[in-house]
Amino acid sequence: MDSCAAGDTHEICWFCRKGRHDDCMKEIPTQGKSDGPHDCTFDTKLVPCKCQH
Repeated sequence: MDSCAAGDTHEICWFCRKGRHDDCMKEIPTQGKSDGPHDCTFDTKLVPCKCQH
């Protein structure tokens, strides 16, 4: 298995976890609840992929 499969996988994109570094997403969309009026309100943020490929 690739070394990127270990550690905090929330900061490494799906492709790098599978060893497909040529297809790296560079930025990973993450969803966090916002302070909106409904429970289904989400705030999508992009975090950089932290793979060291």
